[in-house]
Amino acid sequence: MKRLLALALALMLCAAYPLALADGSDGWYCPQCGRLNYDNFCPSDGTARPTGNNNSGYNQYNYGGNATQYSYVTGRLNRKLATRTGPSTKYDEPGSFLTAGASVIVHSRSYDSMNEIWWLQVEFTANGEKYWAYTGLKRVDGINLYSILEEKQIGECYISQSTSCYYGPSYSYKQIRRSIPAGVSCKIYGYVYGSGPNDSDFIQVEFYDYNINQLRRAWVPDWTVDTDSYIMYYGF
Repeated sequence: MKRLLALALALMLCAAYPLALADGSDGWYCPQCGRLNYDNFCPSDGTARPTGNNNSGYNQYNYGGNATQYSYVTGRLNRKLATRTGPSTKYDEPGSFLTAGASVIVHSRSYDSMNEIWWLQVEFTANGEKYWAYTGLKRVDGINLYSILEEKQIGECYISQSTSCYYGPSYSYKQIRRSIPAGVSCKIYGYVYGSGPNDSDFIQVEFYDYNINQLRRAWVPDWTVDTDSYIMYYGF
């Protein structure tokens, strides 16, 4: 009888375990390897379950019924910061900045399926200039990857007039040397309200720059896009 009771209890626990996993309320992501765990230690590298999560703060910017969200997580560089304007080596390079040990703000993540790596959109200041740019996950320590919001395309538009573009969502960010000509078709990946009464709302657009034969992401004032072609799908 005792053996039957023990067997019945074991079967009940086996049935309940997948439900506990599906619920996910007690799960946590390892800050080192990103694995989802339910025990007090990650079996991959022995990392202890965090007692708190400093990576849960988001800044949210609304546009109409859509919302663009960005994580606001601080990471630490383990090497020089090599950058791209988008999440792949297909995009142009702003340059390499800072040194190991410097801090950056991590706003979003994007998966590069061709190279099978994660890219991070980071904010930093270098040589007195402000930037948002992309770098590979391997360069940034001290973050929980899966607490950072993942990007998606949120709309599309055409550029209505030749416009200057920037490395971040404000005139205060470094201006990109080449402007975007009128008529260029763009995908939209972000929308941010202006930070002050004299600052425009800014859109993060992606387009193919034929001057350099590369993809580029840049930030432009929202009044420079054709409102008749302006389509927003959803927020992220």
